[in-house]
Amino acid sequence: MQMWKTVQHYVATHVTGAEHISWDALRIVVLLIGAKIFIHVACKVLHKIIYSRNKLDERRQHTLNSLFTNIVRYSVYFILLLTILPIVGVHIEALLAGAGVAGIAIAFGAQSLLKDFFNGLFILFEDQYGVGDYVTINGLTGQVKSIGLRITVLKIWTGEVVVIPNGQIAQVVNFSKENSIAVIDVNVGYNADADLAISIVRDVMEQLRETQSNIVGSIDVLGMNALNDSNYTIRATAECEPYTQWSVMRLANQRIHRAFAEHGIDLPAQKVVYMQGGHKPVQA
Repeated sequence: MQMWKTVQHYVATHVTGAEHISWDALRIVVLLIGAKIFIHVACKVLHKIIYSRNKLDERRQHTLNSLFTNIVRYSVYFILLLTILPIVGVHIEALLAGAGVAGIAIAFGAQSLLKDFFNGLFILFEDQYGVGDYVTINGLTGQVKSIGLRITVLKIWTGEVVVIPNGQIAQVVNFSKENSIAVIDVNVGYNADADLAISIVRDVMEQLRETQSNIVGSIDVLGMNALNDSNYTIRATAECEPYTQWSVMRLANQRIHRAFAEHGIDLPAQKVVYMQGGHKPVQA
């Protein structure tokens, strides 16, 4: 308070037209600037502390940094609000005393906010998912960009950013906690040699394991997995790093298709039989 009086005295004696200055407005501006500076410095310090802890993996570091940054922001803005209200003539004690029915209505409205908050705490403390994880939340699949006490921000693979209140999160599928399994199903026509086709698939999968660093576990060629109307299915699996199974599946399909072509094995094509009046069936 003494510092503020000193600033007022200095401005009054050195600035022309100081008598027209709204001191309350100036004080609010100073508080806002101070709050911004404090948040910036505090977040920098927290970032340095969190990322200097080698015991935490990078995923957990991102999550904790996001959490504490949000806590700092919410706390500072709440204190700032309580400080500014008396300056503009709103006395908190009178506001609380006269709340009455309005306070009850606000309490009911705050239920969803509290639900978001507590669910956010459970998500963080139980480590259900972290920043950078690839997840499906309430049917939406994407990468977690940030986690706060109130919301989770998800970036869909097509680029959309989705903001999900933590209280509405009912089901989470996390693709990042454990290794993923790539499942490759290859349909082969009945006229092709099954043993040769299975051997080719096995060779391709072994080559992939040697060249692809994201294949970290076993390769299994399960053989003839299904007998369909016009073809049979050969299934192979590969254990991959989290959420890399799709790229492995695409590459495996490409390599298998190329290897089949080199060995004269055609992939089955749909045949349509239609009738022309008075003539024999025609295949297309």
